Amino acid sequence: MVQNQAGTGQPTRERLKRHQKEPNQEHQENPEQKQRKRLREYSSRRVPILVRLLIVLVLVAIALIVGAMVGYATFGGGEAMDVLKLDTWTRITDFWMKA
Repeated sequence: MVQNQAGTGQPTRERLKRHQKEPNQEHQENPEQKQRKRLREYSSRRVPILVRLLIVLVLVAIALIVGAMVGYATFGGGEAMDVLKLDTWTRITDFWMKA
């Protein structure tokens, strides 16, 4: 059978192609069953792409918030939790508009 990628249950595209070129010992299955089996093996994912994208976006948002908290506490001279207040952002945008 085709070897799987390390840590996943999926064969790589190259290995699937290589395996297709090798002489098949499974002559009992019809081509439709083989196609379904191959699609089922290839299309199943542990974590769907949309979930991965959502995870990345959440991590980016968390990184931005933590970075703003650290920057405001370090360079701004304020409390880190003040970054989460609307009043702080109003002052920051007013400062930008005046400059």
